[in-house]
Parts: sequence; structure tokens; C-alpha cells
Amino acid sequence: MNDTIVHVGQHSLPFGGVGASGIGHYHGHEGFLTFSKLKPVLRQPRRFNGMRLVEPPYGRLAAFLLKLMLR
Repeated sequence: MNDTIVHVGQHSLPFGGVGASGIGHYHGHEGFLTFSKLKPVLRQPRRFNGMRLVEPPYGRLAAFLLKLMLR
């Protein structure tokens, strides 16, 4: 209790205060969130990629499906 520097070595604890009392949380999970920017990631299955049907070069499957739709 009342140690001022010991908590800096503990990476799972946040460092500093918030707002006027300090410079923010830079250690542990809070620090990761502070310096990270969330971005969406789209993962498509490898077996079927729907974008292959609408972008050239068109394959046999796209030609077959187009013929089915135009009947």
C-alpha cells in the first residue's frame, strides 16, 4: 500500500488515471483497447465463394446458372 511505482511492472493493471488525473490506461487489456481500432473481417467459406459468380472471368458454373435463370 502507498507504493507509487510498483504497479508499473504489473502489466495486467491499468496505468495512470482518466482525464485530468492522469494520462489514461496503457497497460493490459485497457491499453490494448486504447490503441486499437476495431475493423470488421469477412470470412467466406473456401468451398463456395459467391463473388466468383459475379466477377470475371466467368466459369462454366456461372454460364450454367445464367442459362437456368434466363429460361
